[in-house]
Amino acid sequence: RGATILIASESNVIASIKPFNGNIEWRQVLEGEIILAFKGHNGNVISVSERDGYIVRLWEIQTGFMLWEKKIRPAEFNRINSSSGDEKVDVVFTTDNMSVVVLVGGHTIVNFNNIDGRQIWRSDLAESPTLLHKLVEHNQNIYAIGLKKSFKSYSIEVVTYDIQTGVLKSTSLSSKIGHIKDMIVVGGGLNNGFIVWKEGQYVRVNRLGSDTIEQSSLESLYRNVIPSFAGVIGDLEFVNLNISSRTEFLIQAPTANGNSAAVFKIDLESGRLTALYDLGHRNSTSIYSGALDKSEQLIISRIRILSKDLVKVEIVAPADRLALGSYEISYSMAASGGITKVEFLDLPEKKLWTQEVDELDEQSEESETISPLARYVRRLINHIEQLKDFPDYLLTYVQRFATGNYSVDPSPTSKAKTSLYRDTFGFRKLLIFMTRTKLVALDTSNKGQIVWSRYFGGIISEFQKIFVVRSSTVKYPPVIVAIGKGNITCLFRLNALTGEDFVTDHEIVALTEDNVPFSIPTTAHRIFKLPVEEPDERTHIIALLDEDLKASSLKAFQKFAASFYFTLSEGIGGKSLNGYNVVVDKISQPFSINRLWKFSFPEGNTIVAIGHKPNHEKVASLGRVLGDRSVLYKYLNPNIVAVATLSPSSSLDFYLIDIIKGSILYHAAHENVSPSHSVQIIQVENTIVYHFWSEGMEKGYNVVVCDLYESEKPDERFDNSNFTSFSNERPHVNAQAFMFPYGIRTIGVTTTKNGIPVREFLFALDTDQVFGLSKRFLDPRRPQRALTNEDKEEMLIPYEPAIPDNKKFILSYNLPIYGIRHIATSPALLESTSLVLAYGLDLWFTREAPSKTFDVLSEDFSKGTLLATILGLVIGILITKPP
Repeated sequence: RGATILIASESNVIASIKPFNGNIEWRQVLEGEIILAFKGHNGNVISVSERDGYIVRLWEIQTGFMLWEKKIRPAEFNRINSSSGDEKVDVVFTTDNMSVVVLVGGHTIVNFNNIDGRQIWRSDLAESPTLLHKLVEHNQNIYAIGLKKSFKSYSIEVVTYDIQTGVLKSTSLSSKIGHIKDMIVVGGGLNNGFIVWKEGQYVRVNRLGSDTIEQSSLESLYRNVIPSFAGVIGDLEFVNLNISSRTEFLIQAPTANGNSAAVFKIDLESGRLTALYDLGHRNSTSIYSGALDKSEQLIISRIRILSKDLVKVEIVAPADRLALGSYEISYSMAASGGITKVEFLDLPEKKLWTQEVDELDEQSEESETISPLARYVRRLINHIEQLKDFPDYLLTYVQRFATGNYSVDPSPTSKAKTSLYRDTFGFRKLLIFMTRTKLVALDTSNKGQIVWSRYFGGIISEFQKIFVVRSSTVKYPPVIVAIGKGNITCLFRLNALTGEDFVTDHEIVALTEDNVPFSIPTTAHRIFKLPVEEPDERTHIIALLDEDLKASSLKAFQKFAASFYFTLSEGIGGKSLNGYNVVVDKISQPFSINRLWKFSFPEGNTIVAIGHKPNHEKVASLGRVLGDRSVLYKYLNPNIVAVATLSPSSSLDFYLIDIIKGSILYHAAHENVSPSHSVQIIQVENTIVYHFWSEGMEKGYNVVVCDLYESEKPDERFDNSNFTSFSNERPHVNAQAFMFPYGIRTIGVTTTKNGIPVREFLFALDTDQVFGLSKRFLDPRRPQRALTNEDKEEMLIPYEPAIPDNKKFILSYNLPIYGIRHIATSPALLESTSLVLAYGLDLWFTREAPSKTFDVLSEDFSKGTLLATILGLVIGILITKPP
């Protein structure tokens, strides 16, 4: 059947990977669970995960199909006797392949039938002072090895079970160790099992099932057997190779400038410790793995990181005392990482890629001296050179027009093919992803191909924010700023098209030793991208709020600071909201912050959701035109935030708060809301949508939509001609609740260039799909009566208490998108189209037209007929024109 690699990841995914090409054969995502154990054997693989107890599953290796699933709820036990504070889990398959025995919680052992998962027997040692850590099977017995607490140390305890009946006996070994790391268990299965531990100045060995203990002196081991151990300065460390029933293992020892290691084996006949091979001393930390060759001989690899992009692999055969090979392999730490945030980057227009011969590529000294005539000649020569591509251009243009495929490149020059530029409809963009310690740029038009990546793990511990501070313009390259924290706050400014550091000439002298252009000797408490540009470089200004509530920014912020208001909270789980503004009574940095108001929620209430507006919000109309041509004017307050809190009595409170003066503009309460389900909120224009689980009479998921207007009556507006949050006007809120067919993880909303199409709300379902719902369904004005002519003119839909579970609304079709945490959208150049990205464990990108593609000819439009008509008209004009 071929070899396969079985993995269990930190994201709680189990998968099978082909070692020849790295392709994923299958995977299973255990969402909401924590994988504790994972082991393959004879065509099957078993996993043990935790979620409200322990879940044991058996999977078929070739297909990933689950063969059976069982739950274990262990009894309570005395944690005082725990040697390490953790609950140990282990799995062992019996030699006859009829049973699989599972240890959970350090005290519960269950024997399952390997075929159907039926429980054969169970043992609970909840009252025992021994915490079990390891299982070994041999000769129809299961040996559970654990530690028993004694005064200032632990003794080794072995509990023996009969595989068929579960009858047990307990044996205490004469031992004294300080920690579980001082012990290792090897063998089992076809061979005897052995316990090896370090006690004082000796390494001791016990054959399971007997009381016999063999020991070797550490001093003689250092002096006579393993030469590289001569410089050991710390405690020995046991390394288990986990190779079926083999008794080989490693001992690693730290030295002054690295570590030494050696391969040992327990002799099956005598039970004594035997040294096989001295792996020698190395200057860096090593990672070891073992495997068996075709002749069942042990092969060990030793892997070391030489630099951030290079690892070294040494392969040895310890039984033959041979070094089989040494290899240096290029490896980049930038190749992996979990996504925390993403930014869409618009690409420059294609004509900018002639800049190598025009003024955009000139040095600053040359730009001051070159004449307009010389510059014109340069550009003319460049255009003449491009004429050789005109036949290909014409052919491609005709093909694109005839087929309607605008992904075809109409200018196939070699330079254009390798450059990043905007396509006809603006579908091609860069996705700039931020992970914990790196940045990655993907090309949307090439199935997510990586354009560039940068790893910053040696400088920062974690990124906090990423912003596009300068978009693609005619003269300047786009720039992104990433802010990370380590010992200090670091700001990295990069060319968004290449990922290279973007440093101006006058900043080169200011670089730090770590090549970080900007650093602040404090921790950033909050980071803002301000709607203010630096006048020289045309980049948006970033403001950082430190832990002492001092704001640092450029002097260009001075004029804007007086109108800059913001809120601070503890986020999800917080109990209050605070409003601040910037004090501008001095020019020196940093700016002082003044707290204007504090809003404390009722006692016991905690924040469970905070609304966020999309990055590219455009409002096409100030009002909503009704069927009789009157207008309901939208309440478009940019200074409101939607907050949901949950009380201990399961009451959900929804607030609309003005962040300028801290006033409550609207409040709604919902009883019997389950705290075990998340609450999600999104804001866009004058609409707020939130989703929750209700335990009331109509039990299920609910979605509530609120539309804000300046007045309840059409054609009425506020008296003030200019909106201000300091006025006393409050919005009129139209709200309606609907039953929703699914649980969700997050909500997004489509965004277009000018905001003309109807909005579509995008729900990331807990079924790993994306559900798109038009704003027409989430409309509080849906009439609960027969539609009138005016209702039809307004294109209203009759009210129904439940949102329809229409499979046509699932944008991801049958594709599962695992672990969606966020949905980001960006406008294309086509007004009808929004670009949608769902990301989490998986990435999923698509284009969505909520009001259909009204600005593009339909696919069935006959372009050939149009061309024939135009050609006929031209011929007719030529024939009938006056002489």
